[in-house]
Amino acid sequence: MTPPRLRLILLLAAATAGLSACGRRGPLELPPDVQARGAALRAQQEAAQARTGPKPAPGQAVPAPPPPPIPGTIGNRPPADYPFPLDPLL
Repeated sequence: MTPPRLRLILLLAAATAGLSACGRRGPLELPPDVQARGAALRAQQEAAQARTGPKPAPGQAVPAPPPPPIPGTIGNRPPADYPFPLDPLL
């Protein structure tokens, strides 16, 4: 049988190893105001380019819009729908 101290160390090491894999994968999320500021600046730049940029000829089709972002990515994370259970610990 192992001594109590060694058993405690092994138990703590196993718990630490088990919890080390928990958490989100990918970059950390920025606060909502910082995320919104970047999107607002991009929208302003795109609006300025749209006003001054080249226009399609009358017979040409308008280019297709880009696909919507993947749900759950930064800037498109619905926290009320998909809460992360370990958020209070992070």
